[in-house]
Amino acid sequence: MLDLFKRKLFKIIFWSFVFIALPFTILMFIGSQRYVYHATVKINSPAEIIFPYLHTPDKVVVWQNGVKSLSLGNNQFNRSGDTATLVLDGQEKEHRITITIDKIVPDRHLITSSATEVFKAQTIWDLETFADHCIVNQEVIYFYGGVGRLIAPFLTGEAERQLQDDLSRLRQIIEKEHTGR
Repeated sequence: MLDLFKRKLFKIIFWSFVFIALPFTILMFIGSQRYVYHATVKINSPAEIIFPYLHTPDKVVVWQNGVKSLSLGNNQFNRSGDTATLVLDGQEKEHRITITIDKIVPDRHLITSSATEVFKAQTIWDLETFADHCIVNQEVIYFYGGVGRLIAPFLTGEAERQLQDDLSRLRQIIEKEHTGR
């Protein structure tokens, strides 16, 4: 009887490994999973007022939730190739992420990239200018690898909500400071 129980237990463990642990292990070591998040906001202010809030250290921390600081390296973080360190306020510890400006067209377009052990990200900012306002479009492309591939599907809704909340906060701050609304 004990021998039969051991064989059944072995089969359960073996098939559990085959159907659960093996696919999990394979996912951690191959490729990455791509997710794209979008947010848009209309701001009643000109682009030259809005654009510095996207990359100037003392302005970024004012409107982006969870950002503790943006520290400059040996540059001004206003040209392609410039880097800065983003410090995020985590519950248990700070997270530091190096951000690089890939492309910058003042008052119109900004592309930055960053990478951690769990993901690589590219953020694209486009400002559409109109006579009395700007439309700010943000697109964030994440490439999750390793264990990030498993948690990414659960982050999608929250990530887009956070982007939209941040852009709404940006609108409120700019309109209050620069237009008195």
